[in-house]
Amino acid sequence: MIDCCELAAQNGKLALQIAWGAFGVITFLLAMFFGYNLKLSARTASLEKKNGSEQKQLDALKAKIEKLEKTANPNA
Repeated sequence: MIDCCELAAQNGKLALQIAWGAFGVITFLLAMFFGYNLKLSARTASLEKKNGSEQKQLDALKAKIEKLEKTANPNA
């Protein structure tokens, strides 16, 4: 028959195993989260660079359109 001390020791071991398992799962999930964020930040940076160059092109085209409108309608 198991006395209370042996039962407490078994429960302690089980609680420790559960704690280590939870720690492992949380660590794995955090690693996945930070890995995803690193990929996302790199992708965001490349998209911002691309959008910046596209915005420069749009600004140049707007300036060109305004210049053409002024030459087409000098009175306006």
